[in-house]
Amino acid sequence: MTGQERILSEIREEVNGILRSIDETTERDISLIEEREKNLRSLLAEVEKRIKAYIRELDGRQQAEKTYAALSEPRNPDPAATYVELGKNRYKGNLEPIPQAEPAITPPEPPPGPPSTAEQIQSLMRSGLSASAVASRLGISIAEVEFAAALLERRGEKP
Repeated sequence: MTGQERILSEIREEVNGILRSIDETTERDISLIEEREKNLRSLLAEVEKRIKAYIRELDGRQQAEKTYAALSEPRNPDPAATYVELGKNRYKGNLEPIPQAEPAITPPEPPPGPPSTAEQIQSLMRSGLSASAVASRLGISIAEVEFAAALLERRGEKP
């Protein structure tokens, strides 16, 4: 073997060693990238689940807000007036005059029942319990307790 062939052989071995090193590094980098992609996909799936849960919670809060708003609307204080109005509407098509009924006797007030959920939330929050403790005690969600407390604050009543 001549000097040139020996030098060429050494260079080939060195180039082949460099190529093997590059191949190993490339394989390792590809593996790392694939692992990171897998982790990102799982994180995105978790974020998507949380966003869906958040949207469901928002929908529930909106529904609860509508319900509380409907419950807080003033009601007709005189039930007899409601019946008179119903009677007027019933006989609108009649040309005969509607006979005037004697004033209705108002029924006695029923005895006070158990406090409403809003009153219970208010008293428990005033006593210093956290929203999660109040929710646990009343058997409702924490979101409902927080929502009721926010409504009470808006009305100017401190929970």
